[in-house]
Amino acid sequence: MKTSTKRVAFEVLIWMAVVGAVMTLAFTVHAEPRNTTDQERRLERALTFYARALEDSNRDSRIAHFAQAEAGFASLLESGAWNAALLTNLGNAALQAEEIGTAVLSYRRALLLDPEATTALQNLTYVRGLLPSWVPRPDSNDGSQVLFFYRRIPAVERTNLAAAFFLLAAGSLAVSNRRRDGAWRGFAVMGAAAWALLLASVLFDQVPRTGRGAVVTAEETLARSADSRLSALALPEPLPAGAEIEILEHRREWTRIRLFSGREVWVRGSSVTRIAQ
Repeated sequence: MKTSTKRVAFEVLIWMAVVGAVMTLAFTVHAEPRNTTDQERRLERALTFYARALEDSNRDSRIAHFAQAEAGFASLLESGAWNAALLTNLGNAALQAEEIGTAVLSYRRALLLDPEATTALQNLTYVRGLLPSWVPRPDSNDGSQVLFFYRRIPAVERTNLAAAFFLLAAGSLAVSNRRRDGAWRGFAVMGAAAWALLLASVLFDQVPRTGRGAVVTAEETLARSADSRLSALALPEPLPAGAEIEILEHRREWTRIRLFSGREVWVRGSSVTRIAQ
């Protein structure tokens, strides 16, 4: 009976190891881009346009070059090269091309991926200062960096740590079954808990976010008191591109939004773009 019990425990341990290894590898192995050379070529082209713009003294051609760089960075993002650095580059090009809405949206998306993206945060603060003083702004001290502190550790490193803690838990469980020592079982419990938390953090990063945060990306967006173009204007001036808002509901082509002053108004749905995708 004792041998049978040990065998069952050993088989359970093996299955735990297999499941842990499969789940860990699922987040460690990342597929290579289908056409890395093409992506590198497009990135180089976008950076070339950006460099030309910096050297151009003519305002119109400079803006045109920044717009071409913006389009290049955007095409890379659309192809799947989605990361905070590229989003920050897109925001910089859009800002220089005087596309304030796209710039704010790009910086917010970069910070959503990496709350520690210093350049994106600094540039976002600068762009907010360019907006009219009456436009409500979100509180910069929203605590998101504290809430998502674990993102300071790259997902790959968290995955490797998860694998290490899983091995610690499995090894401690095996030793505790042989020695009947409570201390080893404690190590197994702590290792399993750390493994679960680390793996959960990686899983959470993979879940599409459906937050309500959005940015006005159209120029001169009229805010109305109801979902009709015949309704009265809710604000004396149009919302400028780059205004940050919250989406509350959609009704046909209209969207009810909340400004960071607490005011709720209606705008055309095509005028705003969600930060989370």
